[in-house]
Amino acid sequence: MSMNAAILQRSSLRKYGAVFSQGIQSAMEYRADFLFGLFNGCFSVFIQFFLWTAIYSGSQENNLYGYSYPQMVVYVIMAGIMLRIVSIDFHYDIAFDIKQGTLNRFLTQPISYFPYRVFDFIGRKIFQLGFIIVISAGVLIFTHFVFSAEFTLSNILFAVLVLPLSLFLNCMLFYCISMTAFWMTEAWGVFDGMGVVSTILSGGLFPLSVFGETAQEIFKYMPFQYVIYFPLRIICGNAQKEDIVFGICAQLIWILLLYILAKLLWRAGMKKYIAAGG
Repeated sequence: MSMNAAILQRSSLRKYGAVFSQGIQSAMEYRADFLFGLFNGCFSVFIQFFLWTAIYSGSQENNLYGYSYPQMVVYVIMAGIMLRIVSIDFHYDIAFDIKQGTLNRFLTQPISYFPYRVFDFIGRKIFQLGFIIVISAGVLIFTHFVFSAEFTLSNILFAVLVLPLSLFLNCMLFYCISMTAFWMTEAWGVFDGMGVVSTILSGGLFPLSVFGETAQEIFKYMPFQYVIYFPLRIICGNAQKEDIVFGICAQLIWILLLYILAKLLWRAGMKKYIAAGG
């Protein structure tokens, strides 16, 4: 490596390290918002819990949609937690930058927009992840003793392994969606609509097995289920080794494809960007 390349590399590390630190400070500043959001999410979890309890109580089957009652309890609670882990909000910031012209400063300064958003996002997530991991451990222990839910150490380790990929996959998915702001003056409706679709198709409300085998086969080739449904199947013990290998490969392939798509959309969007304001 030449001396100039080494200097540029150190400069980039300092730059994006500062962005990462900025993200952490932002998360700490708005930690009350995160805690209130987590508290609000408990209501949907409670509704799901009582709903599935009533469904299993009125059913003659011990297993519904491939899940026993303890597994479904774990799924419902952990799905609510996973929604917080993988939640994305920077697409609103991107749309604001494009609409208001504040994107200009990234075009005139020696910093790339995509790495800036990624490092800022990771910085904001670090505080949340530490807190949520503690809650998740408490949930698994609670459901084990109260509902006799069974877990294996290997399944938990595999779930921890795929979790960063799930987070980055959702990050890339919504980064691509944010590019619609180049062609739409008001993209908020698209964002909200995709948020609802993503929550359902990712398994954030209930297992995708509810939709039936045909739908599951279709979902297998879409990116959404690898965000929440896939890691939760591992935790619940419903994923075989070949399913885990297939799921990890699917996550990596979709991350690569979405990255390429994001680059193409960015280039096309820059041709439409008028750089007004800023």
